[in-house]
Amino acid sequence: MFNMNGILKNHLPLGSMGRYSMVRLVSRCMLGLLALIMSAASMAQESVTLDSIGFANLPGDRIEIRLTFDSAPPEPSGFVLDNPARISLDLLGVSSGLSQQRFNIDSNNAQSVMVLDDGSRTRLVVNLDQLVSYETQLVGNQLIIQVGNDAQAGGVTAAGRVAAGITGTINNSITDVSFRRGDDEEGQIIIDLSSDQVIGSVEQVGARVYVEFSDTSVPDDLNRRLDVSDFATVVSTVDVLGQANRATIVIDVDGAYEYVAFQSGSQYTVSVRPPIVDITGGDATSAYTGEISSLSFQDISIRSVLQILADVYDFSLVAGDAVSGNITIVLDNVPWDQALELVLRTQNLGSRLEGNVLYVAPAIEIAAQEQLELEAAQQAQALAPLFTEFMQVNYADAGDVMALLTGENSGSTDAAAAGGAAGTAVAPSGGILSSRGTATVDARTNIIIVRDIEEKLEEVRAMMSRLDVPVRQVLIEARIVNVSTNFGRELGIRWGGAGSLTGTGDNFRYGGSLDATTEQGNGRVAQEVALQNALIAGETALGQALQEGTDPSLIQSLINQAIAGVPIPGISTTFPESLAVDLGVASTEASSFSIGYTGSSALIELELSALESSGNGEVIARPKVTTQDKVEAIIQSGVRIPYQSQAGGTAGGSTTEFEEAVLSLTVTPHITPDGRINMELDIRQDSVAAGSGAIPAINTNQVTTSALVSDGETIVLGGVFREESTTTETKTPILGDLPYIGRMFKRTVNASRRTELLIFITPKIITEISVR
Repeated sequence: MFNMNGILKNHLPLGSMGRYSMVRLVSRCMLGLLALIMSAASMAQESVTLDSIGFANLPGDRIEIRLTFDSAPPEPSGFVLDNPARISLDLLGVSSGLSQQRFNIDSNNAQSVMVLDDGSRTRLVVNLDQLVSYETQLVGNQLIIQVGNDAQAGGVTAAGRVAAGITGTINNSITDVSFRRGDDEEGQIIIDLSSDQVIGSVEQVGARVYVEFSDTSVPDDLNRRLDVSDFATVVSTVDVLGQANRATIVIDVDGAYEYVAFQSGSQYTVSVRPPIVDITGGDATSAYTGEISSLSFQDISIRSVLQILADVYDFSLVAGDAVSGNITIVLDNVPWDQALELVLRTQNLGSRLEGNVLYVAPAIEIAAQEQLELEAAQQAQALAPLFTEFMQVNYADAGDVMALLTGENSGSTDAAAAGGAAGTAVAPSGGILSSRGTATVDARTNIIIVRDIEEKLEEVRAMMSRLDVPVRQVLIEARIVNVSTNFGRELGIRWGGAGSLTGTGDNFRYGGSLDATTEQGNGRVAQEVALQNALIAGETALGQALQEGTDPSLIQSLINQAIAGVPIPGISTTFPESLAVDLGVASTEASSFSIGYTGSSALIELELSALESSGNGEVIARPKVTTQDKVEAIIQSGVRIPYQSQAGGTAGGSTTEFEEAVLSLTVTPHITPDGRINMELDIRQDSVAAGSGAIPAINTNQVTTSALVSDGETIVLGGVFREESTTTETKTPILGDLPYIGRMFKRTVNASRRTELLIFITPKIITEISVR
């Protein structure tokens, strides 16, 4: 190290040294003056402090924000965002003296106001429901901001022009993205921009926060993911994405969070932190109702502390002689009654509040006093006179009420005679009656006869007024709707015939069945026999005519007449014996069409039949039942179907048993304090299945459930939708599978069935009607 001044002093002449000292003095003065000017300028820049902020609702859905400073504030500069809707105003050289950063607003336009101080400026962020106009005005030490529909649009229009100018350029870029942990455990994402004119938009979607910069590029080395889970904040990762001249920052957050975004120059900051939990209303202080206060005492008499609390919170104080000692206590933001309890607990003191007077004494002394008072009360009760009172029970059962009075599980005994014999019970411990009290029930008149001291009789009257009241009733209506739709289509064919070949000398026959060919053969034999008989008759007629000497001209006519007298049977074909394919529609209601051909020795008949059917059915069952609150009700209607079953044992025989097919509704309603009905339901609808044999088959529809329904509201408890589709084909093997020709050898039946079951329930609380 060396001293430049020393070097100069050693090398300058003596006269020059005097001039040097003067120059040095002047230099020092100028430097001091310059430092003073810079300090004054710095103090001038940092001397403005925001002292208070106020809000006022104005006509026309406007809101006024009034900021008060300790001196004249600078002119604000700001910008607006449309997603999310937000107004940001920057006050250069202003520091915030407010105790909090976020202020909620009850307005149709604005939600909240954030006041952020970064050391060089204060930013005011107004969070909006939708983008509206605003205007600012400086009046002395106050900045007035009017936000709303009637405000001048200059502020928004100017900001819109600035944003338009920014989006028109493409030279903007992100220069750096960093992350740090704040003092309040918040995660801060700091985005450095190439220009302070770049405007970002922030959007919250579930567990992510998106920050977008339009017409902004991202360098390749910044297009990456930052894993920030080691910082122990709610932020887990930060993704930097660049695409299509747009930069996007994706912030992934774990758990509940709140965030704030602000811009300072060319630096954009997003701060994410867990939500602030208000512990003043937690379980620790929920049992106390006093005003929140803070106490700080150092080695002060406990009697003085109690007197201060009594004076501040306006209650009278009586302290016993044994209350003494000093206390040191520091309590912050606790209810004053909790502070009082802590003060008493430190000295083993107890308290009793009688009206507006608080009595303080050692806990042992207060417990002894209470024990003496209890013993005195018991002695007074043992000596008090007994009174008898007849209490009419109107709605409840007298035996149940007496069980409550005496603390027993069972009530009175039944009356043994028409004269009203009653059961009597003496109150054990646990009942309302005293140890000297008794209760008797007259079951015939439903009257309780109570004998006890006046104090206990008052308790019994109070209990009767609360319990002996009419129970509300509920009307439950169920609707069971069965809707069915049937559709069927059948197409069938029947054809056949019979015949024989003639002129071949052979007896060849064909037909649709063995009966048809047998009939053909029998007919041919009968025909040949008849022809032989006719020839015999002709020959007999000829011989007879010759013997009798008949005129030769008449003999031929006599022969023809004899032959004609012998009947020649034909060959017949009958149906359905002659059918080769009998696959027609079985129903007599089917439509049919037939064609036939008859030859000299053959017959063929063909019949086409078709049937299409459809049906719709709707069955509605509507059981209703009225019951009291918490009382089960059952209603059912149906039939008991008898059938014979085999009796057991060696004797054999049969017995008659019954199967039930019923429509039933079983319900237990419970009326909740808010006027709704909670029901335990069991609804059943049975029907006898079609085509049942000796033992009937039962179709059942049942629902068992629990439902909470509003008074008079109808809900669907359940439903069943069933759809059945069947296709049945009856055909001749091999022939029925041939294309086109196969239709001559098959019958097709298509059937579909749809059934839908819906169960509705409607409870109604029956309103009590007073009759005078």
